[in-house]
Amino acid sequence: MSHADRRTALLVAAREAEPVVREWRLRYVRESVERGIPPHLTILFPFVPAAEIDEEILDALGRLYAPSSAFDYALESVESFPDAAWLAPEPAGPFLDLIARTRAAFPDRPPYGDPEHVPVPHCTIGADDDPAGVEAMVRELRSGLGTQLPIRCQASEISLLCERADGSWFERGAFPLEGRR
Repeated sequence: MSHADRRTALLVAAREAEPVVREWRLRYVRESVERGIPPHLTILFPFVPAAEIDEEILDALGRLYAPSSAFDYALESVESFPDAAWLAPEPAGPFLDLIARTRAAFPDRPPYGDPEHVPVPHCTIGADDDPAGVEAMVRELRSGLGTQLPIRCQASEISLLCERADGSWFERGAFPLEGRR
């Protein structure tokens, strides 16, 4: 993979969830865990190619997120898309606000590359191309993880993750939610 092809993402890492969901993620999205992607809620993916990340973009991200305040949330329930099982955050509104703020600042970078996509805040725990596999995964997660929910978390910063040539990811920057106006 060339430097120009390496992807980036803006996300809220759900660090408090890691001890609870790690084994499940290793079971259902092992490659993501092994590549260094933490449990998270996506704000924007894909962001700009890694080759385009420079001080100007890093400064712009800092200014973009500084007015937003940190907030508490809980990963409350196991939900699903046809190809993924995920934990739903409550409240979801602050994530939608961060997504909207980011989308307005980078209108040429729509979520998942689709201008029509309507983001749903979520923390993916498992993925499967087969909807029946997802249904089975959801049943197992509700049974095995349900007693450990809700997982209380705090969103205090937006992380910029960058992909390396080997497919692993690393945090290139973190932008505090400082609540300044």
